[in-house]
Amino acid sequence: MNLERSENTIDGYIRSVKIFYQKYNNISKENMLNFKKWQLEKWKPKTAHNRIVALNQYCIFLNHPEYCVKGVKIHNSTAIENVITEAEYNQMLSGLKNDGNERGYWMIKYLAKTGARVSEFIKLTKDGLLNGYCEMWTKGKIRRIYIPYNLIEESRIFFENSESDLLFTNRYGKPLTTRGVSQNIKNWAKKYGIREEVAHPHSFRHLYAIEFLKHNSNISLLADLMGHSSINTTSIYLKLSKEEQM
Repeated sequence: MNLERSENTIDGYIRSVKIFYQKYNNISKENMLNFKKWQLEKWKPKTAHNRIVALNQYCIFLNHPEYCVKGVKIHNSTAIENVITEAEYNQMLSGLKNDGNERGYWMIKYLAKTGARVSEFIKLTKDGLLNGYCEMWTKGKIRRIYIPYNLIEESRIFFENSESDLLFTNRYGKPLTTRGVSQNIKNWAKKYGIREEVAHPHSFRHLYAIEFLKHNSNISLLADLMGHSSINTTSIYLKLSKEEQM
């Protein structure tokens, strides 16, 4: 069965199954119910929900749908949370630039200026510098990620010295991983005094959307640029963040 899940989703499913078998020897309805209770006691509802969804899919894969348990009801937030501010974004860029970390500087800038998901970001190629966009298969469809012309011009010299077809690689010249990018951002945030809760790749995607809407109210265009299948997903950016509401 090919559900065309993203790499991040598959990675999350595998991690959840490993967590299950660290505590239980076999899959059963009783163990699934105990797993659900354990997750709700130890983790936030969203984390627990995601792991339960993963285990339910695993039960279906094993031809035991009768072991599936009900998911966790998640409160739909009316505002986005944990978004890096423009000031924090500039603070991180300044820190990286002052330390001579060109790679880190351009990684953060490309995350914030393209609105790419981290799973898409690690696949950006040099062809995008010529075309002004990169195309890739993601979430069951072809996704086009645009790169602003001024960003291409600003970063041209940096990429001229790179031998890889990918825009960004790790320090050994190998492809980046989503986990590696996340860890880098956490390290940089800690070093430059940025809030821990906004130190994640998706925070820059949120920033991209917020900055877009400051200059352009076309929510349909933003939905296309972000690769959302429904405009309802994008509409949350029309609301102020919780920090702005405060």
